[in-house]
Amino acid sequence: MAASMPWCTRGVAALASLGRRGGAARLAAPGAARHVRTGFFTDDPDYLDPEAPLLAERVDSRWRHMDDATLSASVLERSNVGMGMLVLNRPSGLDLPTINTAYKRLRNLEVNSLKRFVGFTASEPGPFCLGLDPRELLLAATAGVRHGRLPQFSRALLWHHQELAHLIADYRKPLVVQLSGPARNGGAALACLANFSGAYRDSEVVVDACFNGLVPDGGMTYVLARLQWNLGEFLALTGWPVRGADLVYAGLVQHWLSPDALPFLELTSEKQLEVSESDARMLLNEHSLALPEGLTEQCSLPRGAVPLIADAFSRASVPEIAERLRSAAERGEASLRGFAAACLRRLSGASPLALHVALRLVRESRRLIAEEPQPAETGAHRRARGDQGALAKVLRLELRAQQQLLCKQDAVMGLHAACLGRRSEEEPGVLWSRAYVDVPEDEADDVLGREASLEADFAVAPRPELPLSRHPRLRRYHPDFDPATGLDHDPAWMAAEVRRWSPDLFQEERRRVVEELLGDRDPALYGLSRWVRVESRA
Repeated sequence: MAASMPWCTRGVAALASLGRRGGAARLAAPGAARHVRTGFFTDDPDYLDPEAPLLAERVDSRWRHMDDATLSASVLERSNVGMGMLVLNRPSGLDLPTINTAYKRLRNLEVNSLKRFVGFTASEPGPFCLGLDPRELLLAATAGVRHGRLPQFSRALLWHHQELAHLIADYRKPLVVQLSGPARNGGAALACLANFSGAYRDSEVVVDACFNGLVPDGGMTYVLARLQWNLGEFLALTGWPVRGADLVYAGLVQHWLSPDALPFLELTSEKQLEVSESDARMLLNEHSLALPEGLTEQCSLPRGAVPLIADAFSRASVPEIAERLRSAAERGEASLRGFAAACLRRLSGASPLALHVALRLVRESRRLIAEEPQPAETGAHRRARGDQGALAKVLRLELRAQQQLLCKQDAVMGLHAACLGRRSEEEPGVLWSRAYVDVPEDEADDVLGREASLEADFAVAPRPELPLSRHPRLRRYHPDFDPATGLDHDPAWMAAEVRRWSPDLFQEERRRVVEELLGDRDPALYGLSRWVRVESRA
């Protein structure tokens, strides 16, 4: 009977039973106060608004109608007339399945003749992209230090990440990338390399790879080398955050673009098919907002510090840069002493070898860019970012350096501190193997040298701009058409590419490496299993 009572009746009955347990002597005395709940107030912790279920906003309403109804996939896609939309949905960073999925979808949209342009952003709230997942990098570094060489799945992770960056930089359609939140290292390069990149108030770029014992990857050194006033060296060596409109003024992105621009583009994308490519580009530019004031003394990048940055970070080596900052912190202008001291603290907290290699990378990237034809020349932009251009050469140098640094103990220490949240740019909490003044200049050259690397050099295969076709006559227009076979592709090569870009590539090998590193320890203690090992007793 009690089970059929409403909850309010059961509560009254329970109160009455408390009085009956001690007999009549425990009943409330005459005149004693009793409190009976007669209603609810909106500030009560258990208050439920009866209209809330009817008038509540939809959860994740902005990302409805994606290809994954649960919104749990690492890459989400929504197709519109004239436009493709990709959304990164992995806040912890990029792993191999995410990179492979993003590459395949971007490539499919690139050759789709019904898509005039592609939108690319990340799910909100949260970061845009933190680069490669530090846990994957820590796994690679631990195995690399133990065996002297990176495992195969880690080599594929680094290689495919470089290929994804090259695809975004050399995309044959307008790629509208909205930097929706914080981005780091190679994750920031995904936006900075795009041909139509935009930032807004919540956007932030941090290049802090040196604090992990590594160098910027994913084409980020190519981006830094194009900046004026030696800002590239400054950002790479100090990990200084740049936010908001300062990203546009510094040259990291091109447009001041609101997050609401992509939904508006989806609504009007069908109009893109009715105009020429030049007019379609003008329609995209109309979604850019007026750029607010930036580079002020209260901004993330103070304008008064730019001359000091240009002077200090133009020096030839890391010790000379540190000496110039130390001089400015002690005897420089009073308004810049705090800034110089903060830069010096950040510089001293990064990995010494990584600092030297990163500086060498940015300088070498600037030299390679200067050797390329000027953008005014015909086809110069395509050659600079093609399969044999300056970007491909910079990506090759980045991959060499990253493969070498991941096999050193400093990378294990830096990545371990980053995964545990023990590292900050002001107080890194990592005891590096040596000081930056103890690193010989030729050691950085050895890391970047081809002879020091046991791996194959990075290269990008030319990719056609036309899709494959089942129609025998349409195949003849494909640039890879073979009259002998009547096919527009090599079946063996295509089958290998399908395997290479599969989301489950090298998953079994990765599992074996994790088991080898764990040994006899219980995986449940490390969050790798839902099951706890229980020892049976005789």
